[in-house]
Amino acid sequence: MSLALNRTGRDIVYSCEWPFYLWPFKKLVIGNFGLSKNQQITQMALWAIMAAPLLMSNDLRNIDPDSKALLQNRYIIAINQDPLGIQGQRVNKLRDFELWSRPLAGGGYAYAVVNRAEIGGPQKFSIVVFGLDDGKACRQECLITQILPVFQFQGINLLTSVLDFWVNPTGTVLFTVFPHSTDSSLKMETLEGA
Repeated sequence: MSLALNRTGRDIVYSCEWPFYLWPFKKLVIGNFGLSKNQQITQMALWAIMAAPLLMSNDLRNIDPDSKALLQNRYIIAINQDPLGIQGQRVNKLRDFELWSRPLAGGGYAYAVVNRAEIGGPQKFSIVVFGLDDGKACRQECLITQILPVFQFQGINLLTSVLDFWVNPTGTVLFTVFPHSTDSSLKMETLEGA
């Protein structure tokens, strides 16, 4: 491709993307000293959204059970390793909140709601389902599943439904949205890696 572009005799900026490109992220520090539980959740959620390599820098002989469970969470790993291979991006910023989005195979999306506040209590983040990537993942009805900080099926929601999440300071809520149809269970199985 570079030879063909060079033969044009013009300056050309060429950009390409494909799955499994390793973005230059740092290693996960989950399980090491220095991060709160909320900060560990945020790091894992953002690494999943960004399709970053899940390289650990901890001592697995001395890792606490919560950190181990976070690192081994099959839903987070499935988002990170999604075969579509498209890196997520920040799509909105409102006060202390950031909304990150990543398209997934099967027509779904993964979202991370990050609370950048460092002090105070949990803050409420509300969004209409249609506001998530202009409703691309939810045609009429969609299946919403919260992955972090706790796994919880949010059920079938309408395009006009309002989602409310309470997000701790320095914490994150990670959730997925898939179009609801007769094969929604297959999409959940895909996410589970079954």
